[in-house]
Amino acid sequence: MPDKQYVSDFYREDARKHGLSPFAAVHDDVLREKETVLIGRFFEVLAAARGDGGFRALDLGCGNGYMLSILSDAHPDFAFWGADLSAEMIALAHSRRLENCVLEVADCGVLPYDDGFFDAVYTERCLINILDWGEKQRALAEIHRVLAPGAHYLMIEGFSDGLENNNRARQECGLSRLSAPRHNAYFDKDEFRQWVEGRFDIVAPEAFDEAGGGAGLEANFLSSHYFMSRVFHALVTRGEQVKNTEFVKFFSFLPPIGNYSPIQALILKKP
Repeated sequence: MPDKQYVSDFYREDARKHGLSPFAAVHDDVLREKETVLIGRFFEVLAAARGDGGFRALDLGCGNGYMLSILSDAHPDFAFWGADLSAEMIALAHSRRLENCVLEVADCGVLPYDDGFFDAVYTERCLINILDWGEKQRALAEIHRVLAPGAHYLMIEGFSDGLENNNRARQECGLSRLSAPRHNAYFDKDEFRQWVEGRFDIVAPEAFDEAGGGAGLEANFLSSHYFMSRVFHALVTRGEQVKNTEFVKFFSFLPPIGNYSPIQALILKKP
């Protein structure tokens, strides 16, 4: 199994290669677009319910600050914090000069914020870079600690059930199995739900977004994309997946169906 140093080196090199690109730390155009839309909708719902003034939100694992740059423009009266373990990524985020953002190098397992400080926290494929389940639990406990009662955590992370379903479909088509990237360790859904019980409530998108019915906030928001890009495209070409092809982009309009993506979105609420 790779160690923490491997993960650190991976993101140092990614920062060097991609700079301020939207695709630093994610090299899938459709995935990035759909994540951006979902996070934007999450904050639109919060702003409609709470208003902008005095609202504090944390982007944990903020990378080069791409998502923060979008949110800070959309919600200038919000106060945003961005934290990342990579000093190189934080330096890039600082170069954006975002007026309503505080940026700092921080470890997910020991966050430098007071109890109940934030009204919202979100992560994009951040906790999957923590390779040990015990350390993952510490990071989740820290997120719980820094959230105010009644506040929400938007968790966009990797889960093994979606990968397993995708591999089952691939094998039915005579394709080889895919593995999680070397620098990632996906959550076991049952293990995760057991940890969450009594700490967070898992909120259905339609309950979180009553006005919009939860459209665009579905947990399986990437399922159809992963099926098209990792199963159907590979079947048609008889090759392995190639990201960002015109074939895959053409089908990116499809609504989410099934559970074929490891990357899933959960909305958690601290009671």
